[in-house]
Amino acid sequence: MLDQRLSLVASMYEPCEWGADIGTDHAYLPRHLLKAGICRNMIAADVSAPALANARATLTRARLLDRTVLALADGLTAIDRPCGCVSITGMGGDTMSEIITRGADRLQGAVLVLSAHTELPLVRRAVMDIGYHLVREELCRAAGRFYVCWRAEPGRQDMPEDEIRYGRMLWETPSPLTAEYAAWRVRVNQKRLTGLRAAAVPDAAAIADAERAIAFYLTRTEGSSC
Repeated sequence: MLDQRLSLVASMYEPCEWGADIGTDHAYLPRHLLKAGICRNMIAADVSAPALANARATLTRARLLDRTVLALADGLTAIDRPCGCVSITGMGGDTMSEIITRGADRLQGAVLVLSAHTELPLVRRAVMDIGYHLVREELCRAAGRFYVCWRAEPGRQDMPEDEIRYGRMLWETPSPLTAEYAAWRVRVNQKRLTGLRAAAVPDAAAIADAERAIAFYLTRTEGSSC
């Protein structure tokens, strides 16, 4: 059974003959996609040999190994055939944006499903830079932590800087979860601001950035219970 984060990722998947999960770890997502018939076949890839061994064990127990290509590979180099959908989850936004940018030519029009732990603006910018655009951007919470998940499709759409920094679709249908997320981001940036102001040589640009973020997220908590 998938947790809330992987369940949301799975809901964004494009049904296809071949899908690819990059950074698959235990291959829980490919197992679900194959069993549910969302993907007929999967590439399950990881840069870690122990992680790929875990994936093999998961898929062997589920009797799905015959529908899976296991790839010990770095990023999108694992994709050796056209795929309808490619997921990249469970890593920092800096690593994810590098993977997307470096391997963009391997996508060949595949739908992207993404979820980064950190540095979300880097991912949004990378999606735009490779000629894709976001069609879904949703929040979930798993194991007490907030996650943002995206579905991106081919076709570049330029995003203003504030949309790259903070997202847009997250705020179009406010919910208790988005209000709680905004309140958490306020606290994170307030803590950051305190540290910046206490520095021996304050970084004026970083202070202004934190103040701007606090102001933005405060507007998303007003009038909501959080």
